[in-house]
Amino acid sequence: MMDDLLHEMIDPAPVHRDAPRRRRLWTTVAIVGLAVVGATTLTTSAIFTDNDAVSAEIHSGTVDLVIGSTAGFAFAPQNLSPGTSTYAPLRVASAGSLELRYSISFAATQTTNPLPDPTLDPAPAAGDLRDVLDLFVYAVPEAGCNAAGVAALQPLDPSGAEKPWPGTARPLVGSSAQGSQEGDRVLAVGTPEEWLCFRVDFPASAGNEYQDAAVRLDLTFNAEQTANN
Repeated sequence: MMDDLLHEMIDPAPVHRDAPRRRRLWTTVAIVGLAVVGATTLTTSAIFTDNDAVSAEIHSGTVDLVIGSTAGFAFAPQNLSPGTSTYAPLRVASAGSLELRYSISFAATQTTNPLPDPTLDPAPAAGDLRDVLDLFVYAVPEAGCNAAGVAALQPLDPSGAEKPWPGTARPLVGSSAQGSQEGDRVLAVGTPEEWLCFRVDFPASAGNEYQDAAVRLDLTFNAEQTANN
């Protein structure tokens, strides 16, 4: 036993300084191995999934103003004499999906009367009906477009369109400017039409020069959406 002690003193065993390092190395290897095993397990395991989708269309609305009816737009009676009036009903409708407002402009062009020219003595100078005719517009059902039907109504154009009638478009009802303007007419989606009555008066003061004369009345309707406008 003494010999063993002396031998250890003379030739001691090497110090195992690398033992902690080895332990750390093996611990790291074990952790990496477990991570690899876990990742493999996650990527190869079966999982429950579900997918769904939804879609919707977006449509823009329409502003579609429709003027006239099967009867057309015509004044009756014709062959006016000073002091008489003539009437023409007109249907205004919306065929679009949006509420709209509309305005009316008018212009007039001198034309030729299709009747045979009269022989007058003395022959008067040819008069221009645009200088003397009065124009009024009423909101009234088609059947009420006559003297009795509009007698108690206020015209939509209180100025009577002012004389003389213009050769280029001039506002008659409302305004074609964008946005709500005084006099503009509104057609809602639920009540998409109305009837207007146009009345033209031939004043009793008109002179002999207005015989055998004619004029064409042109109406322009401008419509726009009311939503956000």
